[in-house]
Amino acid sequence: MKQVLKIKEVAEEINVSVPQVYKLAKEGRFPKPIKLGERGSGWLRTEVDDWLQSRVEVRDSEVANA
Repeated sequence: MKQVLKIKEVAEEINVSVPQVYKLAKEGRFPKPIKLGERGSGWLRTEVDDWLQSRVEVRDSEVANA
């Protein structure tokens, strides 16, 4: 079963504010939320984890090319 994170959990997980999560998603720099109902949305943990891993890979690439 897929785990879905709410906005506050996502913000805490990636260590940014709630508005920053929405901004990053709007800019296409973070996965977009999935609609869970009329008013609810969330993010798949796997997508958040993949995004975090991509940030690690960018960092490691920059270090290797420095």
